[in-house]
Amino acid sequence: MSAASRTPPSPPSPQAVTWDFRVLGAGVLAVAAGLALHADAALNESWFHAVNAFGPVAPATWSALSVAGLALSAWIYLTACAADVPERVAQLLWGIVLGGLTASWVKHHLPSPRPYLALGAENLNVVGMPLSAGSMPSGHSAMAFAMLAVLVAERRRFTERSAVDGWLTSNLGIALLTLLAFGIALSRLAVGAHWPADALVGGGLGLVFGGLAPHAWPVGAMTRLLSRPLGQRLMAAGLLLSAACIAATPALLDASGLVDRKWARNLLTGYPLAAPLQTLLVLVALAGAVRWWRASRRTPR
Repeated sequence: MSAASRTPPSPPSPQAVTWDFRVLGAGVLAVAAGLALHADAALNESWFHAVNAFGPVAPATWSALSVAGLALSAWIYLTACAADVPERVAQLLWGIVLGGLTASWVKHHLPSPRPYLALGAENLNVVGMPLSAGSMPSGHSAMAFAMLAVLVAERRRFTERSAVDGWLTSNLGIALLTLLAFGIALSRLAVGAHWPADALVGGGLGLVFGGLAPHAWPVGAMTRLLSRPLGQRLMAAGLLLSAACIAATPALLDASGLVDRKWARNLLTGYPLAAPLQTLLVLVALAGAVRWWRASRRTPR
């Protein structure tokens, strides 16, 4: 077998994909529906209670889903094995930065109390740390649907350009990630952190930013950097740092004597029941750091 035949096909450029107006349209509709529901306080509260009633049924599951919706968590499990698809990493990074700024802007200009503050502790089920301010939109829901949109776009790129594919963008992978995205959004209601309107607007924003990511101008430059040894080593270092951050659980802080340090407490997810998932994410991040470092050793300078 020749060296040429062993070389996998090069992935397409980040912009080498047509616009997916279905994803963008679904995102816009979700945002519009969320704003309409936000204006109907009675219906918004009714739907909240319908889902929140399931919080005490499986608190560990809802806690794990909420932690899975953190930007740090999504960053770990979507980038750890993405050394061969650096455009995914670039798009996800773009979405995290722009999506985070947009969510902060909405929270500032559309202030909305969390259910815990609006209803009172005795009128809802709270799993994990109670939250009281900055309800609209749900950042977890935004992250969940942004990663789904990014992988849907990745699947279309690979199909259109006959490039290599992976299990994440297979039919099963997309189906599982769709279920995960909806589970994360519902978990924010089940743990008592968000209203249904927050999840709808957040999910819609995630779809919009995820749909725009393949066409964002900085993505191409970031992809080229991540295809070179320097970028790959930066990713390895970033995943090591991510492992250290996601490892922060109450038990670990107690054991390490850092529980009284404010910076250490700020790393806590607020969901101690999700500690097993955090341990798994630490292992994934460490394995990802090794993969990216090895990729940097193989990549020609």
